[in-house]
Amino acid sequence: MHGPVTDDERTAEERRLHYERWQWGGRLPSERLRAVRGSNVLGLLTFDSDLVHALDAAGSDVQRSVALLAARRACETAGLATVPWVAGALTALTEGHPLPPPFDDAARMWEALRSTPLAPGPPVRGAIPPERPPYFPPTPAGWAWIPVSGPEDDGAKHYELGRLPESRPPAVSDDKLSAAGADIGHVPAFVTPAALTHPARTPQVRGPISQPHFALPAVLAAADPSPLKAALDAVSHALETYGEHYPELLEEIRSFCADRSAGEADPSLRHP
Repeated sequence: MHGPVTDDERTAEERRLHYERWQWGGRLPSERLRAVRGSNVLGLLTFDSDLVHALDAAGSDVQRSVALLAARRACETAGLATVPWVAGALTALTEGHPLPPPFDDAARMWEALRSTPLAPGPPVRGAIPPERPPYFPPTPAGWAWIPVSGPEDDGAKHYELGRLPESRPPAVSDDKLSAAGADIGHVPAFVTPAALTHPARTPQVRGPISQPHFALPAVLAAADPSPLKAALDAVSHALETYGEHYPELLEEIRSFCADRSAGEADPSLRHP
C-alpha cells in the first residue's frame, strides 16, 4: 500500500512532465504515443512534432493510408517503385494483403536489392533535423533565465536565474548551482539549478546516402499490424529516404493527413 505523495515526489513529477512536454514539442504525448516509443517516434519528433501528434489524433484508416503513401513515396524517390518485386509489395499493401517474398525474410530482401540493377540517381545527402531551442527547467515564480557571459569564449551559452522585482530568491543548495543543457534522449536531473550551460552545438553534416536501403524498411514498416506504428515508422523511413529533401515529403504528408482526417470527420469531404 502506497503512502501519501510527498511534496518532493510531487515536485519531481511536475519537473518530469515539464521536460516531457518540451521533448514532445510543447504538449504531453497520449498513452497511444507512449506505447509506441519502441518505434522511430522519438526520431520523427526531432523533425516534426506537430505531425507526430496529428498522426496520433488521426483515425486508424488515415494512419494506414499515411503509411502506404509514405512507403510508396519512399520507393518512388529511391527508384524502386517500378521494380517488379517491390511493385508487388506496394500492391499487397494497398490491398491489405501480407507482404510477398522476398519481404517475408530480411536477408532475402537485401539479397534481392543487391541483385537488382538500378540506375544511379543524383547524390542525396542524409536528412538533418532542424535546430530546436534548448531545454530550460521551470523557474520559481518571479524568476527567469537570463543570458550571461561565460568564463571563456567557447561558443557555449550561459544562463542564470534572474530575479524579478519584489520576488524571493529560489531555494537552491550549493550542490545544485549548475546543470548541463538537456537534449532529446537525455533526461536531466529534475532540480531547479541557479545556472545553466548549453554547450556549443557542432553542426551536423551527413554524406550521400543509399536511398534504396532506407526505402525498403518503409515498406516493411507500413505493414505493421498497428496503424499508428505503421504510419510513424513508414514516415520516418521515408523521411530518411528523401534525405536533405525531406521537407517536400513532410509537407505532402501533413496535407494528406489533414485532408483525410477532415474527410473522416465529414463524409461529404471524402475523396471518391
